[in-house]
Amino acid sequence: MKENIINTFRLTLVVFAVAFASCEFRPELPEAGSIPDATPPSASFEFIPTAEDFRIVSFTNTSSEATNYIWNVGPDGVICVEDEDGTIVCGVETTSTAENPYAKFEAGEGTYSVSLIALDANEATDTATVEIEIVDEFVPLPVTVLNGDFEDGSDNWKISFSNGWDNNGFESSSDGSNTLYDGTDNGSKTRGAKWNASRSIGSLASSNSRVAYQPVVVSPSSEERSVEYILEFEYAIKDDIATDPPEGRIVIADIVSGHYTDGWEAYQQTDRGGGTSLLHIEVSEQKGKGNFTVVTGEFTAPESGLVSIMLSAITPVDVYVDNVKIYPAN
Repeated sequence: MKENIINTFRLTLVVFAVAFASCEFRPELPEAGSIPDATPPSASFEFIPTAEDFRIVSFTNTSSEATNYIWNVGPDGVICVEDEDGTIVCGVETTSTAENPYAKFEAGEGTYSVSLIALDANEATDTATVEIEIVDEFVPLPVTVLNGDFEDGSDNWKISFSNGWDNNGFESSSDGSNTLYDGTDNGSKTRGAKWNASRSIGSLASSNSRVAYQPVVVSPSSEERSVEYILEFEYAIKDDIATDPPEGRIVIADIVSGHYTDGWEAYQQTDRGGGTSLLHIEVSEQKGKGNFTVVTGEFTAPESGLVSIMLSAITPVDVYVDNVKIYPAN
C-alpha cells in the first residue's frame, strides 16, 4: 500500500510539471533587434594614392562604432593587399572585408565611386559612398614618428651603442611643452625628453651619454624628382647660471641616411660624428625651463627612402625636447 501511495505522488508531480511547462504565463523575450541601438555605426573613410603608383589608392577607415566592414570599389577597381615584404599585390576581387584595404584603378585618371558599409555587433549598418578622383600626381608618403610626443617615455627611441654610450636615448621628463602633438594648447606641461650634463655628448661625453634614435621611411628621391621633407620639434634650455662646455648649451637634431642596429655607427654618419647629415640642426636659445621654441629644418630624401632621426645635447643644465614630427615639405 505504501509503495502505491509513493508511485501515485510521483505521477502527480510529473503531471503538474508538464502542466506548468505548458502554461502561457512565461515572460516574453524581445525579438532580435527590438532594443534600439544607442550607438549605431557611422561609416566614413579617407584615401590617398600611393607614392609608387598613383593608380593604387590606400584607404583609411575612419568609421565609428563599427566592428565589421564591407568595401566595394566598383567595376573599374580591384582590391589589393600588402604582403609581408611590404609589396602591394592586386587581385581581381572588387569587394573586401579588410579594415583598411588598397585598391587599384587600372584606367588611371578619372572619378570612381567607392562605398563602405560599416556594421556593428547588433548588425546595424551605415553606408558611405564617395566619388574619389584619381589624378596623376606625386603624393609623398606621410610619416608617423612613433612616440613623437614622448608620452610613453623612451619607447621607440632606443638603440644600442657599441662604444658604450647609454642606450636609453634620454631621460623622461614631466617638464615638456604645453602644446599637444596636434598643436593645441594643453593648458599645462606634458611629458618630454630631457638631457643634462651627465647625458651630454661632445666634450662632456661619457658612458652615461644618451642619443635618441628612431628609423623612419620616407618617399625616395629619384632622377625624375627630388622629395623634400620637414623635421619639426620644440626645445627649451634652462637659463640657470653654470659653467658652459666649449660648445655652449645646444640641442642637436640630425637626419641621417639609412637604418642602423648600432647607434655608434649611426652617430658617425652625423656632422658631429665625422659624417654628413641629411639635416643637421643646432639650437641654443636659453629662454628658461618651460619656454619652448618650435624649430623646423628641411632635408632631401635619399634614394633608399630610409632615414633615421637622432636627438642629443651638449649642456651643463637641463634641456628639453618635445613634439618631434616629419612631414612632406609641400
